[in-house]
Amino acid sequence: MNIAYLAQLSPEIRTPPFDGPANHIRHIIHEWREMNHRVRFIGGINSIYWKSDDLKNFEPIETQQKKILERSLRKIQTITHLPYLNFFESSHFSRIILNQLEDIDCLYERASWMSYGGLLISKKMDIPLILEFNGDPLLDLKSKGQLPRGLQLAISSSLFRFTLTRATHLIASGQGWKNNLIEKWKISPEKINVVENGTILVNLLCRENLANFQEKPSQSPIKIAYLGGFYPWHGTKIAVNAFHELIREGINAQFVMIGDGSDLEDTKRVASSLGIEEKVVFTGTLPPEKYANILAGCHIGLSPYCGWSEYSGLKLFDYKAAGLAIIASGQNGQPETLVHNKTGLIVPPCDEKALISAMKLLAKDRNFTVALGRQARFEAEAKHTWRHSAENIINIINQFVDINKK
Repeated sequence: MNIAYLAQLSPEIRTPPFDGPANHIRHIIHEWREMNHRVRFIGGINSIYWKSDDLKNFEPIETQQKKILERSLRKIQTITHLPYLNFFESSHFSRIILNQLEDIDCLYERASWMSYGGLLISKKMDIPLILEFNGDPLLDLKSKGQLPRGLQLAISSSLFRFTLTRATHLIASGQGWKNNLIEKWKISPEKINVVENGTILVNLLCRENLANFQEKPSQSPIKIAYLGGFYPWHGTKIAVNAFHELIREGINAQFVMIGDGSDLEDTKRVASSLGIEEKVVFTGTLPPEKYANILAGCHIGLSPYCGWSEYSGLKLFDYKAAGLAIIASGQNGQPETLVHNKTGLIVPPCDEKALISAMKLLAKDRNFTVALGRQARFEAEAKHTWRHSAENIINIINQFVDINKK
């Protein structure tokens, strides 16, 4: 099959370290290529459009200079503060797609706010457009203090809903995002499938090298890990406060926090103010090849989301692959990838007391921690490889490609 993977507003996927969205794109494309599908990536990075057929060599795509009418309308919009429609950017992107693709069976696009270039070309070329929904962009904008207001919010929301509605099909990366599409964006449930993320750590780590797969629970310090972004909704400061309670109770524990973001410095200050800076290690952003061994030496993984509607982040699958006993925020049956008391412990979001109780329970009952971690690893091997995710997506794409060819 010939697939165009589109990302009108793409994360940085050319050079490491790669963030979660970039890793997702790269792993899915890699697996598709290993499955003998031809895939061309086309995406906008830092206001420049790029293409790649192998994710190693990226070629910038030349675009035409802005025409007089476009320049004039943009100037008027800036001066008068008229609503922004992202029309010219989406039109440019659709023309680029048309000029760079031949014999394409399907467009697969990572959905982004007010970006409808893929939809325009889907209708023009009469080929399916499968949109991947990895998160509500309005929640992301709100968390960053960039939420549009008034008429701009109404128009941009209508444009985004129109794109979601007119796409051939939607793939949500978690049940929470499917619920968001149904309840907030009024998308029919029949138009949405859920395909959860994968993890490369299943391939990078062997069971015998994982802390929770050692013959006997060690009496060495209990090692706790956090992997992911440092933004308000990730709950990193809550996690540090909870860890402090373990130390106050005399539990021999260490905490490693992997990642970066706007809340990193504030999280460090919280650790310092509590006098536990020697017990908390901040590594910054690391590639999977480096953080894999860190997670392998840990016993517990934290996912303390707070103020977020989807609880099935990439970190959960990495934790499962590393055989960690997981403590994760969740509600209303989320995160689906965990079973409470079997592959992890699920606590209410933003509930610091519940998080502390769960951490103390695992820190004091090493046999329970080992049992949770081992079962999580077994599930990761069976369900959470990137190949598994890629195959599930291809099965969905095939349905609409076949229909389109009839």
